Order: sequence, then C-alpha cells, then structure tokens
Amino acid sequence: MKNTLVATDYPNLYRSKESEIFYARIDTGRKTVKKSLKTRVLTEALSRLAGFLAEQGRDELPVESVSWYLAVDMYVQRQEMRPHLKPAAVESIKFFSSRAKKLVARDIAAEAITEQMCRAWWKKDALSVSARTANGTLAIVKNVFTMLQEAGSIKSNPASKLERMTLRSSNLNVPEKEDFRRIVEEVKKAPILRKWQKKGLYSEAADMIAFLAYSGLRIEEARRLVWGDIGKESISVPDIKHATSRRTLYINASLAEIIESLRRERRGNSPDDPVFAIESPRKALTNACIRLGLPHVRIHDLRHFFATSCIEAGIDIPTVAKWLGHRDGGALAMKVYGHLRDEHSKEAARKLTF
Repeated sequence: MKNTLVATDYPNLYRSKESEIFYARIDTGRKTVKKSLKTRVLTEALSRLAGFLAEQGRDELPVESVSWYLAVDMYVQRQEMRPHLKPAAVESIKFFSSRAKKLVARDIAAEAITEQMCRAWWKKDALSVSARTANGTLAIVKNVFTMLQEAGSIKSNPASKLERMTLRSSNLNVPEKEDFRRIVEEVKKAPILRKWQKKGLYSEAADMIAFLAYSGLRIEEARRLVWGDIGKESISVPDIKHATSRRTLYINASLAEIIESLRRERRGNSPDDPVFAIESPRKALTNACIRLGLPHVRIHDLRHFFATSCIEAGIDIPTVAKWLGHRDGGALAMKVYGHLRDEHSKEAARKLTF
C-alpha cells in the first residue's frame, strides 16, 4: 500500500497522505529513521514525537511553544523511552503526571504560567493529599518546567522556589476498633448532614473506607479493581508496586459484607466495570474525624489498621506480609509491626497455666 509522507508545520513530524497517521522522521546523516506514531491526533503525535526524539538521543522539543498539558505528556513520553526504567517507576511517573496537569484548571500555554499561580496551586494541593503524593507531584511539575527551560520554551522555572512538604513520622496512627466503627457511621451520615433531600442516601465513601480497612489494599490497588477481580472466596489484586504479577487475598467475613453492599448499591457489575466509582474517600475520612474530635486518620492508616487487626488476631507476620503484598518474606512487616507481635505474645503468656 502506498504511503506518502507529507511534512507538517512541526520539525520531524510528518503525516501520511493516505491514512492521515502521523510519523516521526529524522535524518542522522547516514540514514533516515522513521516511525509510525500510531495516531491521527496532533497533540498525541507531538507528545509521542518527543519520546521518539529522546530515544534517538536528541533532547530538542518538537515545538517551541507548548501548552501545559502537552508539555506534561511530552515529559511522560521521554521518561518511557529511558532504558532500564522499571515498570513500577513508569506507573509512578504517569500517576504523578496526571496530578501535575491539575496545576491549571484548564489547559493554557506553559509560558503563561506564573510563580504566583504555582504557589496558589501548591498551597491547595499540598493540603489535600498526603505529603508523599504532594512531593511526587511537585517533582514532576518542576521537571516539566526544567525540560521546557532547557528547550528554550520558557525563560525561568516558576515552580523552582516551591519547597517539598516535610514527611510525617513513620509512627503508626491506628484507630481503635470502636473509633473506626464510629468513623464509618459518621461518614454514612454525610449526605444527611449536607441536607440532601433523600435521607439515608448511600455513601460509597463509607464502603470504600471499610473495604480498605478490611482488605489492607493500597488506595491505587482499590482504584484499579474491577468486578472480574473479585471471586466468591478471594480477590485477585493488581500489583502496582511491581507491575509483574497479582496476589491473592482471601475474603474475610467483614470484607464479604462490604463487597455485598457494593454489589447491591452499584449499577453495572460486569467483569470489566470498576468496583469503585470514586477516586478516594480522603475528604470524607478527614471530615468525619474532625466532627468526632478524633486524631486524623490517613488513607494509608487503614492499611495499618488491617495489619494490626490481623496480628492481634494471632495471624503470623509472614502471612500478613503476603496479604499486604510484601515480597520480602515478612522483613518489612516485622520491622513495622514486630512490637505488636511481642505484645500479643506477652498477653498470651499471661493466659498460660499449667
């Protein structure tokens, strides 16, 4: 089939006259290298072209002036072309990059973004997510601006003066079981507190909080769950940390009740449908703690709640580690939760009689 490539207004970017698919093409001096970008959409073609140029050892951007969204996409394409970059690192870059786009409410020219806009975004974003998530997003924002600066698209990095958040102490903050039940019930009241007309309106945030606490899943793992992952006795958990395999989590009685509630309330339970419609119950969890006057509980603390409950129930640490998705045989879990096992052993020894 004939494939006539026609030059576009952008260097190294061509378009097939017959199929209208974009192609990347560069002359190395000795030969001409071309590659299909597998898209008819210009913005997608430009972002993929940036990755192709990086793959060929060229650092230039395909355009001098770009929008912020396109700049972020170009940065991701470049990172995907880096050799030896682990799949988990690529997934992390994509996650933080999707958040980095929210620097602006709508797509605008990257050169139009000011230091004041960056400060306003950072103040809002840093307060709405965990320190690790905020810092990861900030790193991407700074890197994208640095890429544009080196390419001559902008004169200075407007995010250069933003400072990373201080990470909190790694001490466990695990709510008591009774406090946790109060939190879930408080989240369920939220629709009524907002004076919605339909009293007793279902709260998916409450079910998601309980699901995380009774499964030990990471928030990103829960986001990726589809109904096809949930069987009668177990859940096939997508492994976001290594992106090479899944793990099996057996469903306990409390988790089974939450799954049944989700099936009953959600519309569309086909195998490919996501289990959760919301991204995170973070705000609902925070507001419930505030209303109850309880210490702040983070989303990740729900994972600690699960591990702590397992160990207090007498389940051995290697098994708990396997359920959590650790691949070190329990070394990390022993470091984090080892003192709980010791306390459990002491309590068991007090009950021992001869």
